[in-house]
Amino acid sequence: MRLFFCFIILSFTFGCASTKKLAPKLNIPAKPLLTKEVYQLSYTTELDSARIKSVQLPAHPIEKNNTVRIVSDKVGMTDTLKAHLIAALNKKNLKIVTTSKADYILTIHQLDLEFGSEKTYTLNQPRKPHAFFTQLAQQVPSYQCTNIIASVSMRLTHQASSDVVWFAKSSIDSASFQAIPLQLNYTKTEKITNEHAVIAFIVKHNTETARKARFNQNITPPAYDVKTVISQPTKIAGACTETEVSALSSAMQTSLTNLLIDKINIQ
Repeated sequence: MRLFFCFIILSFTFGCASTKKLAPKLNIPAKPLLTKEVYQLSYTTELDSARIKSVQLPAHPIEKNNTVRIVSDKVGMTDTLKAHLIAALNKKNLKIVTTSKADYILTIHQLDLEFGSEKTYTLNQPRKPHAFFTQLAQQVPSYQCTNIIASVSMRLTHQASSDVVWFAKSSIDSASFQAIPLQLNYTKTEKITNEHAVIAFIVKHNTETARKARFNQNITPPAYDVKTVISQPTKIAGACTETEVSALSSAMQTSLTNLLIDKINIQ
């Protein structure tokens, strides 16, 4: 019996001696504080006022409540634009009729839209320049934007005498019409590029086998790699592409029409 107890004690002692100690588990390192900054930059171009030519002849004074018939069969006038034209004439106290007995005939001669030379929008310097602005000023100092020129012309004829009593023409380009800077947002963010590699390192060195192997060894997880990423620009104001500029055409024609009708002098 005494021999049996000695065997147990010796076995236990041998087992303890043969068990290797484990190194402490590695902790996932704390992530650095990542920043995100949004920069708003603006680009401007030269602007021109609408060009307007209006001539009214005194032979037949135009009076309030005179009747006017609109003739637009030679141009592609939309119902929306015609409605704006009628509203502008009514505001001048002129009555619109569709019969041939009108006092005056308003003939629309031109409703043109054509692409002009591209407009160059140059970068405006912010009040407080920053490093990112300097970088962007070198990379994207300007933008080339599509430009559309709208033209409208019309004349008013005294029906009884066939005398032309008023004729006018106006035009404007899309950049001058919208008259706002091209505004873009750039987002600069910091991102960790090796997070999966760091976690994989921790998992690999936290297995029991790895902890035995690195006992009394100093192992440091790899540091996080932080990379700065600059987003593609997001436009928040201003029409530039052909699609965006073309969407202004209806409003441009409406604006020019209202400007011309406003030039008619009513007695």
